[in-house]
Amino acid sequence: MSIHPTAIIGEGAIIDETVDIAPYAVIGPNVVIKAGTKIGAHAIIDGHTTIGENCNIFPGASIGLQPQDLSYKDEPTGVIMGDRVTVREYATIHRGTADRFTRVGDDCFLMNYSHIAHDCQIGNGAIFANGATLAGHVVVGERVVIAGSVVVHQFVRIGRYAMISGATGTRMDIPPFTMCDKRPLAVTGLNLVGLRRGKVGPEIRNTIKQAYKLIYRSGLNTTQALAKIEEEIEQSPEIKEIVEFFRSTKRGVIRGAFAADGGIASSVEDE
Repeated sequence: MSIHPTAIIGEGAIIDETVDIAPYAVIGPNVVIKAGTKIGAHAIIDGHTTIGENCNIFPGASIGLQPQDLSYKDEPTGVIMGDRVTVREYATIHRGTADRFTRVGDDCFLMNYSHIAHDCQIGNGAIFANGATLAGHVVVGERVVIAGSVVVHQFVRIGRYAMISGATGTRMDIPPFTMCDKRPLAVTGLNLVGLRRGKVGPEIRNTIKQAYKLIYRSGLNTTQALAKIEEEIEQSPEIKEIVEFFRSTKRGVIRGAFAADGGIASSVEDE
């Protein structure tokens, strides 16, 4: 263990012997830090927070401090972070409210000044660019990419493999496997690069395209489109995921970006 003498470690904190803690870092008494993790100078970790193995917390990052929620009454909550997570300078992750925890999955990458609010649930492999901001209770699927200065309203869901363009925002759910751009934000195509990197084969990619054509280009309403997807398209786990995502939305799902011919932008079709 390498702990700089200027670091402040609360009594009761559980820190693996392989952890490095840089000057002036502050670790609260209810924090657990697992093997191989590095804590940068002036970083603060508090609350009932667990940091996984081989994480890299950069200088000035803040994890597990009280949520920005007026209903919070100092309940014993925290953050649960997976393994191999990188949190860059001045990124913030707030603890949960009441009996809940904010959770960050394995292999996530949070760039400078990104913010994860109370009770958010972040899937494995998510990437947040500089200044990406989530309000409370947002659910982010695996391998989502959120570009810089994106603002996400509370309780929004972002489906797996979605990619959101920078300097945008949403009050509605983002469907899985999609590329989203425009202002207001809209589906402009499929995240084909992400799907290939995730080893989603061409047959499944093709059925995903067919499903989104029915949802966004057929002229059917959402209920009719989902029924047609179940009737006409092979029910792979990915297709079932799309149908369930639309049926379970509480905030609504963003619309497609319509081209001059009335159809969704052509990138939904292009390999």
